[in-house]
Amino acid sequence: MKRILKKVVPFPFRTVATMAAIVLAAEFLIMLVKDALIQPMLPGLPDLFWDVADAFTLGVLVIPSLYVLVFRPLQAQQALLAQQNQELKRLAAKIQAEETELQAQHRQALETRERMIQIEKLSTMGTMVGGVAHEINNPLMGILNYVEYAQEKATDSQSREALTAALHEIGRIRKLVSNMLIFVRAGNGENETCNVQDTVGRTVELLEGEFKKSGIQVTIEVNDDLPPLPCSAGSLQQMLVNLILNARDAVAGQPEPHIWLQARQVNGKVMLRVCDNGPGIPDGIIDRIFDPFFTTKPVGQGTGLGLSISRHLVEQAGGTLQPYKEKGGSFEKRVG
Repeated sequence: MKRILKKVVPFPFRTVATMAAIVLAAEFLIMLVKDALIQPMLPGLPDLFWDVADAFTLGVLVIPSLYVLVFRPLQAQQALLAQQNQELKRLAAKIQAEETELQAQHRQALETRERMIQIEKLSTMGTMVGGVAHEINNPLMGILNYVEYAQEKATDSQSREALTAALHEIGRIRKLVSNMLIFVRAGNGENETCNVQDTVGRTVELLEGEFKKSGIQVTIEVNDDLPPLPCSAGSLQQMLVNLILNARDAVAGQPEPHIWLQARQVNGKVMLRVCDNGPGIPDGIIDRIFDPFFTTKPVGQGTGLGLSISRHLVEQAGGTLQPYKEKGGSFEKRVG
């Protein structure tokens, strides 16, 4: 910008000097030719004639000279200046775009860092849950043996009934611990299979507390003749937990929240559906729900990884995970 100003500021002074020099040179030339050659050859003509002739000749000489020596270079300078200004604008826009992109990359890096911290926390929590489940299992077996021994030694029916109820609750705890161990256990992924009906049942038992707390009715429709799936029970359970928890959040606030788990065989493949009677997902984001870290939940209430991980687990087993929005707003996720 400074270089352009240095070129432009002195320019008017040179222009005035050039125009003055052209006019003076033209007048000198006219005077020389008229006084030395033409006027002596035409004596007796009035002064008005010579004044008009001087003005006409001056115009003929000065106007083309001014155009060639002044105005055309001025137009070229103005065109060059406009081109340089346009280049400056382009460079300024490019710098602004690069700065905006750098700011976006910086924000994305910060968000990715926060998400990785959350993932690390979740991984650590999963390890802790597995360790706690193992630790709970040992004293639980001791409690079970003591209650069974007390039940055998009990003589009155009231004590037997109380101990039977205690055994029932201990059994529920054992199932919960067993389901937690399956959920956090990492399968080796080689030659593993799982029973759909058993895994769905264990998953529902694992989340039974969530359903009761939220007042959600759960309907299970799983055929008992389904072939085993080529994946670990832990992988299928993790995928189901992610889908069911999404369904739980979707039906929050509904007068009669309801979730359906359906599984049947279609064309030699197992189709597993998780449906709910929530409002459904808006069309504008339905294509993005499987993107990693994409979430519509407030900060701190979701990592945006549940559906992405679920799709990855299903694809590892050779299947597909797809959303399907039925008429009326209900939403289901089909696993095939």
